[in-house]
Amino acid sequence: MRKILLMILIGVLITCSYYSFDLAAWPGGPNTKMIVAVIGLLWFGYDALLRRNVQLPQVMVVGLLFAGLYSIINIFAIEFNATDDYSYANYVTTFLVWIFSVYPAIALIRLTHGEVTLPLVTYYLVAATLFQCVTGLLIDNNPGFDEFNAKIVAWDMDFYDRINRIRCFSTALDFGGVRFSLVLILIMGMLGRDESVRKSKGAMFYLLLSFFVIAGIGNMVARTTTAGVVVGLVILVIYMFGSGPRLGGSRYIIVLFFVTLGLVSVVGVYLYSTEEYYYNLIRFAFEGFFNLVENGEFTTDSTEVLESMWKWPSDTKSWIIGTGIYGTWAYGTDIGYCRLILYSGLTGFVVFAMSFVYYAYYFARKYPRYVWLFVSFLAMTFIVWVKVSTDILMIYAFFFWFTAEESDRINGIIPEESTVS
Repeated sequence: MRKILLMILIGVLITCSYYSFDLAAWPGGPNTKMIVAVIGLLWFGYDALLRRNVQLPQVMVVGLLFAGLYSIINIFAIEFNATDDYSYANYVTTFLVWIFSVYPAIALIRLTHGEVTLPLVTYYLVAATLFQCVTGLLIDNNPGFDEFNAKIVAWDMDFYDRINRIRCFSTALDFGGVRFSLVLILIMGMLGRDESVRKSKGAMFYLLLSFFVIAGIGNMVARTTTAGVVVGLVILVIYMFGSGPRLGGSRYIIVLFFVTLGLVSVVGVYLYSTEEYYYNLIRFAFEGFFNLVENGEFTTDSTEVLESMWKWPSDTKSWIIGTGIYGTWAYGTDIGYCRLILYSGLTGFVVFAMSFVYYAYYFARKYPRYVWLFVSFLAMTFIVWVKVSTDILMIYAFFFWFTAEESDRINGIIPEESTVS
């Protein structure tokens, strides 16, 4: 019973970090990510100074340099352009909050299971994501649950009532779709490359079923999730059929993949055919594919709107150092590339983008067995900026905290054992 409660607490901590939210009881206060980051900093200090079982990761030093330089450039852009838009001026703080906010969950996984492994991190992230997806449908269909959720999470209710879109327990729209996408990629990375996952039929079924459920409901929340579906399927194919050592269980994965896809498709077709609510949701989630079949062109309402949102600097100065404006609707665009460049120019954008190139390169070198996983994360960095200006530091944060022994196990240096104790 104690272990079950600890596992639930791990899920709560991951939700408070990865799917962070403002508290309804404290709408003007720090959000959950900030709260658990403070806990994480204190916990890390205890582990590092007293228990001496962890140390400050090397990647954090370089990451801090990138974050600090990006913050300085943004402050200069604000001062140079005489604005007061400090949206990204404190990115160094954002960096530290993201990194330390996952530490409590990582430390508790270590205490509960004896070590931290990639499959364990994946299982918990998948569970937290399924929770978001299921609660999204519950909130949309049950006024009582919606009211209960509003007592915990602070939402702009007028906005969501106006746009009539699904919101999950603590995430929605493209910000949710990006996080869903990263989890989908992680699922396929584990299925394609992790031996302990491939040896467990239960683990494979859990991950594959979760992949399709998150892909389906996630697209109902935000069609950005489609990017994660496509990238995830690509790396699974690369891992299973590309060059490199073959792992056992490939045939079983292929069979299970199509069986699970068939089952989910049957359920989807049934709901599409019998329930108007799900008919509309499925039409929205896969609008591009419906338009491709019915009209011969892959288009959606949002992509057509997006085409009108490409707004670029109008002079050389703005291209170099930006206009110092990000957080308002002054330029009428949601596109990440446009908003980031308009804020601090190519100077700021290049530094920001290079930080994510560095993270992908660093972890691909550190964990060569999973090089395609980090190539996929790098691809997602630049894909999501076509739609929204969020970054994906939240997924890298988990990789900061593996100990040297746990990293050796990830690389196969230590014989693998069961991932769940």
